[in-house]
Amino acid sequence: MTGVNKQTIELYTEEAKMLGKLFKQANKGFAVVLASNDGTEIRLIKEIAGFKKVIGVDPATNLAKIANSKGLTTINDFFTYKLSKDIIKKWGQADLIVANNVYAHIPDPADMLEGMKNLLKPTGLIEIEVHWLRNLVKELQIDILYSEHYYEWTLKAMQINAHIHGMKVVRAEYLPRQQGGSIRFWLAKSGYEAHALNRIEAINGLYSIKTMKDLQKRADERKRRLVRLIKKLKREGKIVGVWSVPAKIVTILNFCNLTNNEISFAYEVAPTKIGRYIPKANILIKDEKEILKDMPDYLLIGAWNYMGVARKVLAPYVAKGGKLINPLVV
Repeated sequence: MTGVNKQTIELYTEEAKMLGKLFKQANKGFAVVLASNDGTEIRLIKEIAGFKKVIGVDPATNLAKIANSKGLTTINDFFTYKLSKDIIKKWGQADLIVANNVYAHIPDPADMLEGMKNLLKPTGLIEIEVHWLRNLVKELQIDILYSEHYYEWTLKAMQINAHIHGMKVVRAEYLPRQQGGSIRFWLAKSGYEAHALNRIEAINGLYSIKTMKDLQKRADERKRRLVRLIKKLKREGKIVGVWSVPAKIVTILNFCNLTNNEISFAYEVAPTKIGRYIPKANILIKDEKEILKDMPDYLLIGAWNYMGVARKVLAPYVAKGGKLINPLVV
């Protein structure tokens, strides 16, 4: 849930400030946020960016209820071309459509983009933020590849995708702090194409079949190293826990077949996760406040993309002798 994640709130606040500067006052009429979660991004775009009307779309019933209870108008549904027509009938076309960390989750991105195009004013902009394939390949971020992520994107792929739907990528920028390295695309119905990142993608072999085939070998080797480390610590009688339980650490644990036999507990701040268990691994998720009481010898950092934050939050734990493990650098 976005509202309990301080780092995400900070990033969305920065985004809202950027949107406030990017859009002229005349174009701050209507914005639509896709995958709007608990409404935090809706609120920030309205309060900070200055858009007069902002609505959200999110299929999660519990999150949509939270947002609507705060007066943050949220449609509890999946965004489709059909829904775009319903939104136009009620609110008109949008000056801005924001789709952060959702476009890779959609099994039919063609329908979603066609819906965004339909909903967009001729002078409007679409902001799409996705994890960048370059970082998966370069840093072997294999935990990004889980069931709810249907696609990994490059600038070239998005340019082709946009052209198919009669649009253009007019701007693209690298966001190193988001999700371990994301790329933000700006799509419009007209304008100049952005090409700045194409050369970087080519240099990193993102258009090479060999690069993609080598991913599995590299992933298997990383798996072997992590499993060896965790099982070694277990044999030595050490207690290992997990700090933060995003989807990526669930992927790593299940890929490595690590369960509650090797990992004692997981720790979280989100109340929606506390008291539940990590799927398949069957590891109980406890309140983060329990860490200093339990004092596991090691903590595997689930949200490794917030490693700097982890070091600050867990400083008292480290001061008492606890050790941190980044699963991507074992």
